Amino acid sequence: MRTLLNLGTSLLIGLAPPGAGAANPDGCGPLDDPQQLARTARIVLVGEMHGTREFPALAARLACQALDAGRPATLALEIPLEEDARLAAYMASDGKAQAAAALAQGSAFWHKVRDGRSSGAMLELIEQARRWRAAGKPVQVVAIDKPRSAPGTRDEHMAARVRQASLDKPESLVIALTGNMHNRLAPFEAKDMSMKIDTPMGVLLRDLAPVSIASERTRGAFFACMPDCRVHSFEGDGPALAVPRIVAAPRRDGMAYTHFVDLGYTSASLPAVEAVD
Repeated sequence: MRTLLNLGTSLLIGLAPPGAGAANPDGCGPLDDPQQLARTARIVLVGEMHGTREFPALAARLACQALDAGRPATLALEIPLEEDARLAAYMASDGKAQAAAALAQGSAFWHKVRDGRSSGAMLELIEQARRWRAAGKPVQVVAIDKPRSAPGTRDEHMAARVRQASLDKPESLVIALTGNMHNRLAPFEAKDMSMKIDTPMGVLLRDLAPVSIASERTRGAFFACMPDCRVHSFEGDGPALAVPRIVAAPRRDGMAYTHFVDLGYTSASLPAVEAVD
């Protein structure tokens, strides 16, 4: 038997550091962002290394800042479109065990995907959004990845879904959390890459002038399939930054990202579905 991890308070550790401002929605954490992107941008493309706690928490901090500024927020996640109805049902639920079981019931994504997109931290992010919604905050979660057997590329589908989410609510901040190759604003030049993306999602959205954030350097642990599915690590272990720092990327021709984020060292987040006796 397999079940989703418990969605209790312990899962939300890291989204709300001690001393977070009481004026902010539950789950907020501080963010060093001089340009106040959550208040000024229309679309923010967050490019993550899948399978960490810190990147979903960064998406939560951006959403929280938008909500605190009185803006609606849409979290657009790299989850197949087939999961959209389950996500909507969970967002409207009480978040208890029965609701979590319904989210995973019959889902190939939550039960079979092991590349970090179905991590416990991703589930924490969804649960945090549900709690905001339950508290009356204008937040929604949408799946943007390509449905099975649908024509076109994954990036075409993700770009179309992000575009539609922005058009549906022009006043909203759309935060798309995807792998850091999909949110590139420039095409790839390397011909020997193991993962082939014809045209990244970010390139397809350039007419909307999105902000595109990636980590300039990966440090720490993450759970991914490279090709074996396990915890991997770059440059050893260390602490995550209590206050992530977002800085503008140097402007140059063919730039792939508009901003870089420093998270310190990342920590691994395991798949949300675990085997239980």
